[in-house]
Amino acid sequence: MKRKLCALAALLMAAVMLFTGCSSSGNGGGDGEVLRYCITSDLTALDPAFAYDGPTMAVMLQVSEGVMALNTEGHVVPCLAKESKRVDETTYVYTMRDDVTFSDGSPMTMEDVIYSLERHRNPQVGSYLAWMYDNVDEIKQSGDWELTITLHEPDACWPYVLATAAGHVIKKDYCEEKGEDFGSPAGSVIATGPYVVDNWAVGSGVTLKYNEKYWDKSLGEPDFKTVEYSIISEDTTRAAAIKSGQVDFDIMIPGGLYGEVSASENAYTKIKPSNNTLFLSFNCAREPFTDVNVRRAIACAIDKQALQDNVVKEAATMANMLPNGPSLFTFEKESWEAYAAGAESYSYDMERAKEYLAQSEYPDGFEVTLLVDEQNMYNAIALTIQQSLAELGITVNIQRITQDELIAIEFGGQMDGDDRNYDMALFEWEADWPDPSGNLMGIFNSAFLGEGGTNFPSYQNAKVDELLNAQAVVEDETQRTQYLQQALDIIIDEAPVVPILYSNYISAYHNRIADSFDFITWCCFVKDMKLK
Repeated sequence: MKRKLCALAALLMAAVMLFTGCSSSGNGGGDGEVLRYCITSDLTALDPAFAYDGPTMAVMLQVSEGVMALNTEGHVVPCLAKESKRVDETTYVYTMRDDVTFSDGSPMTMEDVIYSLERHRNPQVGSYLAWMYDNVDEIKQSGDWELTITLHEPDACWPYVLATAAGHVIKKDYCEEKGEDFGSPAGSVIATGPYVVDNWAVGSGVTLKYNEKYWDKSLGEPDFKTVEYSIISEDTTRAAAIKSGQVDFDIMIPGGLYGEVSASENAYTKIKPSNNTLFLSFNCAREPFTDVNVRRAIACAIDKQALQDNVVKEAATMANMLPNGPSLFTFEKESWEAYAAGAESYSYDMERAKEYLAQSEYPDGFEVTLLVDEQNMYNAIALTIQQSLAELGITVNIQRITQDELIAIEFGGQMDGDDRNYDMALFEWEADWPDPSGNLMGIFNSAFLGEGGTNFPSYQNAKVDELLNAQAVVEDETQRTQYLQQALDIIIDEAPVVPILYSNYISAYHNRIADSFDFITWCCFVKDMKLK
């Protein structure tokens, strides 16, 4: 993976800006209608093993598909499989479709399916999603078109795995032929999705064309035969592009610009809660954040209500100390709501913050760096945190970096030994599936420390590990809830992160897009979008 990132960095520096916008009429020069889609950063790789950030996933979902899928209600449904069933607590059987073709017209085989899943388990690949297979004992073909997966132990969240990029199927021969170029602009990807890559200009955007060989003709051909993804990282520029009609769709406009975009004669907006949480993350492996009282002091020094009123507005609901917001209360909802209401909040209290700091090894304060990406709202939040912590004698130096750079640090892409290379950072995390464990297992379990791991606060607590592991192997939802809440008692008390907000999706659409499109998280299937 290090070689992949280095190659991509070289391409970023050398790329010629070949990507061009379409005409304002939206027609694609005889190729049908063009959908102009805005994303905030470049793609990591069009490879299911590394498609783990929002902009990359937005494109990946158009060109590849999974054994299963999530529908707009968050339920797991068949996709490349015709059906699935659980034989017992640890055995799942998937009956695959026998009529699927790849974008080059060749048939999908069971060999392709098994290769695609096993590839995540290959340490030489370095898949970001390898952890989803940690509990898998065996993947085997058990019939002409039958796939059987056996787990080491029961796993309440396993049914979701094959509905993520971890379940996407790629063409084995093509992947092996391209080697390290697979999924890059030099190698692209061959998969089963309704679109194929037509042009990829690194740093500028990606153009997709309708896959004329697409296997699923049940809904007919899409209204949009071409999709142009343009990279616009600056918030006000994205909003201006929607208002002017230069862009048709932006999945997440800044909350502060909601009223302005909504008032535009060219656009309309929709608000939907997401599974995304913004965290102020401490590097718990690095001083001064090895000291729990430092973390508690900072948690008490952040005035979230002021952030809601003055900065965030419609973009989100301010978080309490729960890393998993209300959109993830998908079972035992009343229990979760009661827990959220009664949990330690570390509410804004500067005197309490000073008391915690006085109890720490750093009573006179210290100097640290806070990393934040280019989004205006997050920079405003960083400035507010900087001003608040100055009252505690803590000097915060804000370092603004690209979203790509921040994601690399979040996933341990710049490790210093066992240490992630940051002090504090504003990180986003979106649950892989709509389950209360979605923002807990990967972030706080010590199994996910190290390079490529998702434990971005570098947090370790043996009891938390024990409880998170225990909840994963029981099916009883009441028991799972008890284990998760017991783990949260410890996590909240030790404050390895401060949840700042639970994001809303404020999606913006050009008026020519029919107001019937819905999505869950980043699962925007362009083939389902319609013209008015």
